[in-house]
Amino acid sequence: MEPERMIADLEARANDLARRSEEMQQQIQQTSATLRSPDGAVTVTVAPNGSLQHIEFSPRVGDFSHVQLGQVVMTTVRRAQAQAASQVAAIVEPEFGGTEAMDFLTSFIPQVEEEPPPTPAEDGSVLRDTGWGAPPPRPARPAARPAAPDDDDFGGSVLR
Repeated sequence: MEPERMIADLEARANDLARRSEEMQQQIQQTSATLRSPDGAVTVTVAPNGSLQHIEFSPRVGDFSHVQLGQVVMTTVRRAQAQAASQVAAIVEPEFGGTEAMDFLTSFIPQVEEEPPPTPAEDGSVLRDTGWGAPPPRPARPAARPAAPDDDDFGGSVLR
């Protein structure tokens, strides 16, 4: 084969690889995952790298305690992160499928276990956790009554 032809082929392959790489980058940058919790209380959007971009709460969040709401948020975020990671893997799979690089990439896709969503009490009341692990607050102390003016202290304290 002629050297000029070999160089032309290498340049054409390099240009094609650069074009495909640019297309993959654009597709990945446009990837996101938006998921709503099964109960509809929380909707999240994550970027292709799994970072949280947006979170929205419906009026339904009033049915949950702060502990339950935290669980719903975290479960929904994890599911969205797994979906975004799967989308990125699907984009790069045509170029890297069956390679160690692809195996490495897919090893980071989070495995999401389906957790049962927390629910309000069956009687319609809302389950509330009373604290964050701290002791309950102490009752307020009654206000001190001002001392009656006394002739000896000339009408009260100088620190008014």
